[in-house]
Amino acid sequence: MDIKKIITDSPLYSKWNNKVELEDENGILSDYDLDYLISSYNGRFDHYCTECESQRIFAPDKGLYDSAYNVNPHFGGKTIKNKPSLFKTFRCSANPEHQILFGFYLENDQLVKVAEYPSKYDTVIDKFNKYKKILDNVQLKELAKASQLESYGYAIASFLYYRRIFEGIILKNFNESEIQEKISEEEFRKLRMEDKLSYVKEFLPNYFNDNAHIYSTLSKGVHELEEAECQEYLPIVQAIIFFSLDEAVDKRNQELRKLEFAKKLNDINSKIK
Repeated sequence: MDIKKIITDSPLYSKWNNKVELEDENGILSDYDLDYLISSYNGRFDHYCTECESQRIFAPDKGLYDSAYNVNPHFGGKTIKNKPSLFKTFRCSANPEHQILFGFYLENDQLVKVAEYPSKYDTVIDKFNKYKKILDNVQLKELAKASQLESYGYAIASFLYYRRIFEGIILKNFNESEIQEKISEEEFRKLRMEDKLSYVKEFLPNYFNDNAHIYSTLSKGVHELEEAECQEYLPIVQAIIFFSLDEAVDKRNQELRKLEFAKKLNDINSKIK
């Protein structure tokens, strides 16, 4: 059981049985409470700090539980028993006042993730900035929104944003590519996706072309698949999208380097004439 992934990567409102059985290094099984494992988790990890605006190492505080009882004046001042709530804080290595916080709530022997701050959107938007050379600002926000929706457990909605990104990449390549006897954008938009891909194939990254059928997977996810199915397939869809984007960035960087050195060569030639 990966406690770090449960704390940081699981979607909001994910649920687990609080009673878990774990095997130690000697193969002996022991019973644990998941809220205890989270509270006592002592691992450090790399994470984006929204206040430093940079990747940092975060170290954990000991988990903090809400008080077991509360006196509420709205109920005659009587003592009310609280259901256990756990808050796990991690502090930035560069400035310990910079924190990320995760909250869990225990109900009927199930542990529920109920809070995460800063939001997944805030913590992932920066890592997508490397795609600025191939995506516009709207597409970058949609990429972050897809990750945010995944963190909330909305896999179908995440599929929808990834499909929009896919469509945007195809249209952007059409608009920016020099194609002989090019049709109008209006005509291009009316084509089936299969024909659009064929039309701009030579301008797309190889990995994108090799996995172009991902569009039909995304469409089925939006229109036909259940939430649980989309949740299962989402990691594969994400991997293909990001591999394709990374290849497109590499291709664009190579083009820019070629232009840069061609310009430098022209400058040299103009000086030595």
